[in-house]
Amino acid sequence: MIDLTKAVTVFIGRRGEHFFRHLEFDVSSLLDGTYPGAALNAIYKRPDGIAYPVVTTYADSVLTWSPSATDTQLVGVGQLEIRVTYGDVVGKSARILTIVEEALVDGIVEPPEPPAQEWLNLVLSALAELDIDEINNLLNLIYNLLNNNYDLLNTTHNRLNDTYGLVSDNYELLNTTNSLLNDNYNLLNTTHDLIEDMRDTLYMRTGIILNHLHPIETATAPDMVSRRGAITFTGINSGNNVILGPVTYTFVTSLGSPTANNVQVLIQGTLRNSVKKLAEAIRGIQDVANIAYGVGTTPNPVSTAYWTSRIFSIGDVTIPSGESLFLLERAENATTPFNLTSTASATINAFTRASYLKYVLSGNATGAGGVNSVRGPLQTLLPIGSVVIGGQGGLLYPTAYDCHLVTLCRQSDTSEKELDLYISNDEVNFTRISRSTPIGADSSNAGLHIDIQMRQSRVPSGYGLYISMGSDGTSASAFCDLKFTYHLYPVNLATI
Repeated sequence: MIDLTKAVTVFIGRRGEHFFRHLEFDVSSLLDGTYPGAALNAIYKRPDGIAYPVVTTYADSVLTWSPSATDTQLVGVGQLEIRVTYGDVVGKSARILTIVEEALVDGIVEPPEPPAQEWLNLVLSALAELDIDEINNLLNLIYNLLNNNYDLLNTTHNRLNDTYGLVSDNYELLNTTNSLLNDNYNLLNTTHDLIEDMRDTLYMRTGIILNHLHPIETATAPDMVSRRGAITFTGINSGNNVILGPVTYTFVTSLGSPTANNVQVLIQGTLRNSVKKLAEAIRGIQDVANIAYGVGTTPNPVSTAYWTSRIFSIGDVTIPSGESLFLLERAENATTPFNLTSTASATINAFTRASYLKYVLSGNATGAGGVNSVRGPLQTLLPIGSVVIGGQGGLLYPTAYDCHLVTLCRQSDTSEKELDLYISNDEVNFTRISRSTPIGADSSNAGLHIDIQMRQSRVPSGYGLYISMGSDGTSASAFCDLKFTYHLYPVNLATI
């Protein structure tokens, strides 16, 4: 039985095992006699950093998890966290380190049939060549040798009797040694218990140290040091181009050899994939099958670009959902204008500075007290892969991060508002990491900022951050202006 009040390490199986082991957790400390077992769930993070809920069963204050082949697919150290979610109450266990060990790979084949008939043929052939007289002489010789050995055994028997007396003396000595070994055994048991206690203490303190390592950088989204822009595509044809700063990106059906300050992007099977490939070309991603770079174009010298299909905002301007590029200027505090044009079917929002993100509470419905109000659409805060060590001017090494502070800059009314945070690495599947965080109804004065502390799980590398909001108001055009502060973590802590 695994005690959730302590930080522990649990061996969950060997690579590829499926429902073979049954791990039992004492969850009485979490339920505390207050919450039902149906409120329990477990979140598992594999060694590759992917986190997801796992199937468990519950009975008599015991939660049982049987790891599947998906859970034991990768060898290494993962994490398990058991949660109680009951109404507005969320409780979490100490994190449990999980270990998956290596195992033999599959692919076993049937052994070949034994060469029984061939062996039998050889034996019969050898027997046919034997001489009976020679065998008889050989048997007589063996008989004489056995008689000699019999005499030798009699002599050995006498010697053993003599040795028996010595063995009796040794027996007494062994009894004395056994008593000493029992004493040592008791001492080892005591030492083992002390080592277990020390191990538990070390695990706990190591977890504290790892979870309090200071981040390498703190940033806000948005900030006013770099301008941001957007372009949303509704159609792309061969020969269409996008001009971003000094570089021209041309969509083609066959790659050639572009000249300096030109890039060719191969049109993909869908509009979405073509826009994603353009974003990669602007960031300078190497993909010889789909992108051909001219001199001075890897990456674009003035801007980075990230794809998103969700609503996002540039200050007061809301960019509707579609196949969009989220554009972020590389330079800080620059004022020189630069080109952003396209011959494709697209809507362009020029580069500008933004000090906040606007969220329109379009989920509100008419009705006293907002009784029909629901959460609005998911809105992009940080696009997939956009959080990198060194910021938009550094090398593209995506890193883990968290969101630990939300600042309410302005709101159109004083209705009570709630915020949910989500993460996704494909904008198809979303995982909620914060539910119903209250934003407040203090003021609509832009000069009076309200800071809301967040306690989030760390967001893995390459994941985007998204919000969805609702309120008890009745206006579908009400809004909040928000700023998000987040921490970046070193690459080697991405899975901790």
